[in-house]
Amino acid sequence: MRFFEKFLLIIFSIIIIIISIGLVLYSTGMIDISNILNMVNEWIFNNKICVIVIGTIFSLFGLAGLFSISYNSDSTKPGLALKSDKGTVYITKDTFDNIVLAITRNYAELRNVRVETNISEEGISCTVYANILPDTVVPTLTAKLQDSIKSTILKQTTIEIKEANIKIKGVYIEPQKK
Repeated sequence: MRFFEKFLLIIFSIIIIIISIGLVLYSTGMIDISNILNMVNEWIFNNKICVIVIGTIFSLFGLAGLFSISYNSDSTKPGLALKSDKGTVYITKDTFDNIVLAITRNYAELRNVRVETNISEEGISCTVYANILPDTVVPTLTAKLQDSIKSTILKQTTIEIKEANIKIKGVYIEPQKK
């Protein structure tokens, strides 16, 4: 159905572009539309069956485009389907986000953690955004966290994650109690 929807969109776009160019040329006085309308009227009068067929085809395309439902990745929650002989398991993006968030809770040095997971044809990548506490050794923390994310997701889902990116937003300063 996606090919058909793209085809309809291309046909519609071409028609709109032709109409737009014609309106611009007519409004600037570069073309005289009366000659073109006379030619179209004469052709329609002489080829009624052809016009009926073209009109019917365009009407059906219009109705099909109007009532078609697109099932792209934006209309459903993105995820990953794992097929086996027993059936299909669908793991959503939210599941990957929650697994990574649970992993980050084991690291006391992290604050204000946010996770974004990207599932694409190239693989799964996740990005962890967080603040760190003062005196945290960033390379040691991030290496452990990346290893932990990759191994835990592999263990829990049998899916190897392509990238585990860590973005340190800043240093978190604990509020002073008075």
